[in-house]
Amino acid sequence: MKKTLLIALSLGVTVAATSTLATAMDPETDRQQLVDYFQAKNPKIAVDEYVNGAYIYSADKMQQWEAAEEFPPYLDAIDAGEAHYNKDIATYEKCFGTDVSAIRPKYPYFDEKTQQVVTLEGAINSCRTDAGLKAYKWKKGALAQVSAYLAYNARGQKINVKIDTDGARAAYEAGRNIYIKPTGQLNLSCAKCHTYNAGRKARSNLLSPILGHTTHFPVFRAKWQNLGTLHRRYGGCHKNMRAKPFKAQSEEYRNLEFFEAYVSNGLKINGPGYRE
Repeated sequence: MKKTLLIALSLGVTVAATSTLATAMDPETDRQQLVDYFQAKNPKIAVDEYVNGAYIYSADKMQQWEAAEEFPPYLDAIDAGEAHYNKDIATYEKCFGTDVSAIRPKYPYFDEKTQQVVTLEGAINSCRTDAGLKAYKWKKGALAQVSAYLAYNARGQKINVKIDTDGARAAYEAGRNIYIKPTGQLNLSCAKCHTYNAGRKARSNLLSPILGHTTHFPVFRAKWQNLGTLHRRYGGCHKNMRAKPFKAQSEEYRNLEFFEAYVSNGLKINGPGYRE
């Protein structure tokens, strides 16, 4: 009980507690305590199963999801992403190299020169604009399709985000603060749903756990009927909190992605994915 309480406190039960603990918490200790929390809460669920999101909490939902994944609705998007990539392959290879399976696992990372987190989608558009090509629109469309193509080719590789500088740690803590800080008219935090209440229902839908959040993006959502990026989903979550979303690829959302990816270190990339 004491250990569970300590873990809960370290995840930020109150804003006052989190502001103090953030300066004292080592990211790897933070990540391991989060893993320990979920293992204590659901000892029958193996850590590597968290890549499957909320479906791990319901055998019926899991069966439905597995059936959908037999002929997933994102296959056309992967093909479209490959076509987009090959159209400008000379440009992309200058930025990312010739091995498409090695691209997705590099992101997100902290760039010491710019002192900013770099995401895959941000790198794709930077690659394009640096070469004089038109940037893709954020959230969906061609950008999500190219991202899906790269994720598909990286399936099975593990997330391995590194935090070995003060700048990277500051970005992690900034993302962590967004995750645990209540916001919006409903005074909710990401942690309220995706840590403390993961596996419970909200509006008849199961709440997903933070572990594995970034492994399966971009995703094809039944609600959207198309493919969307992680930052599109972040914006939707903030709207559900009745909070003003940050812009896609804003520093805030890039830091949040960096935090979420780090705590999922060791889990396998399984994007793109299908979700309700």
